Formats: sequence, structure tokens, C-alpha cells
Amino acid sequence: MSLLRVFATCMIVCVLSSIQLQAQKATCTNWNLWLLNPSDPRNPLEQADGVNDNRTVVGLSYPLSSKLMPPYWGFVHYFSGKVMYWHPANAKKSWFTGRNNVGNTVGNYIDTLGVLHAAYLHGSTTSLIVHPKAVHHSTYLIDVNNLNTILGVYSGSDGVNHLFKRRSNGTFLSVPNFPGAQVTYAGAFNDNGVVVGGYILPGDPGDIQRGFIYRNGSFAPVNYRNTFTHTDLVGIDNNGVIVGNWYANGFLYKNGVFKDIVGPHGEYVTARGISANGIITGDISSKSMATHGFTATCQ
Repeated sequence: MSLLRVFATCMIVCVLSSIQLQAQKATCTNWNLWLLNPSDPRNPLEQADGVNDNRTVVGLSYPLSSKLMPPYWGFVHYFSGKVMYWHPANAKKSWFTGRNNVGNTVGNYIDTLGVLHAAYLHGSTTSLIVHPKAVHHSTYLIDVNNLNTILGVYSGSDGVNHLFKRRSNGTFLSVPNFPGAQVTYAGAFNDNGVVVGGYILPGDPGDIQRGFIYRNGSFAPVNYRNTFTHTDLVGIDNNGVIVGNWYANGFLYKNGVFKDIVGPHGEYVTARGISANGIITGDISSKSMATHGFTATCQ
């Protein structure tokens, strides 16, 4: 082996060792693992997508089925273990994406004609939300904060997806796309209006998404451990703590430091959201490959 190859090999080992040393593990407590149907852990399966400070989790449920695409339905899972499912009239499938501390919820459903509807559930009322610049049935709701402001996305007549906020008084505010991005995604926002999400630049591989924070009119990029790898930001609390995933592996991010989220017994964790005061939710996979929803607090 030449001296050049020896030097290159040493450099690679040093870089990998440096990354390993930088990897930190979040300290997580108050774990609560749950199933939608404890008598049959795999029917229905769940995907947790949002959580509030009361540890109420919303998301979508889907049964194991011989069908290629079985119907799935939005659910609300309370900390007590009670579960409620969302079956809108004339809907073929539905899912929830966010819930705030007063119990208001956002979600979306597809009717029997294949048309998408964006729904805001507040009290006993369901309001369908349509952005005034959206092309036919392209409005999609992502999150709702404790001010009852909604975060969403729509497709415009220009063929581009655009992010927006809808205030409780019904007025809409635009959230710009990441400068130069081919596609911009929103993951969530907090009570201060700070948005986290992801973007893809022209020429990036299709499976690589970079993360961003949007605050007071400015963007800041966030990439997992500052490397060019898939970074999916899914939640931010009122203290600026962000949760996301490196591919399907959950992490915590604050003040430039990434900490991996690992289950109480070393399980894989996919983060899905964080409440205003730091309750984290998502999915946790055990060694038996059974998947549970969870809530926890991490730092």
C-alpha cells in the first residue's frame, strides 16, 4: 500500500472517529409507549404526527390488509389511553397532522371522488380551509399552534407549492420558499411563528432533503451534524428546541448541537412532533419489529 493510500485511509478513519465522538445521545424521560389496539398490536398500525402539552397525540391509523392501499383514518390518542377515530362524511381516507392545547385539530381527507379537503376542527365545528390563491382542492394543513394560527401549503396557478399561515381571524400570510430551492416543505411551527421544514436544491439527489428554520423573515439552514445528508425537521417548541429525523432516525437540535433520540431500551425512534413545552411524539420500533406510538421529554 502506498504512503498516499495509507494517509487517505488514516484521514477517513479520523473523520469517522470525529463524527462518532461528536454524536451525542439525548437524555429522555417520562416515556409513555402505547398502541391504538393493545389486543392486536398490528391492527391498526399507527403513525403519530402531532402532540400537545396534555400528551394528546394525533395522526393516522391503518389496518393490516391484503389490499395494496387499505383505507386509513385520523385518530386522537389521549394520555388516558382513550382513542377516537375521524371518519368525515363521504370520506375515503383521513389523517390528522396537528393539535393544540385547547383541543383544536387540523387534518386532511380525501373523499370518494378522490378530492382533497383541508379541515380545521374547533369545538364541535369543522371548517374546510381553502387558500384564496389555491388551484382546485390543493390546500393542505400541516399544523396548528396555541394561537389557533394554522400552517399549510397550497398549489398555485404557477404550478409551485406555496407555504402559508392562516390567523384565527381568517386572514392569510405568505411564508416564502427557501431561496433557490426546487421544492420547499414545512414541518411545523411554534407559538412564536417560527417555521421549520426542508428543501431540495436543483441538482440534489432525490432522497436528500436539507432542513431550515424560518424566523422573522430570514432562513437558516440546518443539516444533520452539518453533513450533506437527509435532514427532515418535523417540530419546534416555544424554547427553540427542534426535533427531526436523519432518514428515519430521530434527533433533537438546539443551539447548534444535535442529539440522537433512542428508545428506553435502545429502540429505533422516528420523531414526528413536539409540543409547545417540549413533549415529543413519534414512533418507536422494538427489536420484534412491533411499532408503538410514544410521548417523552428529552434534553
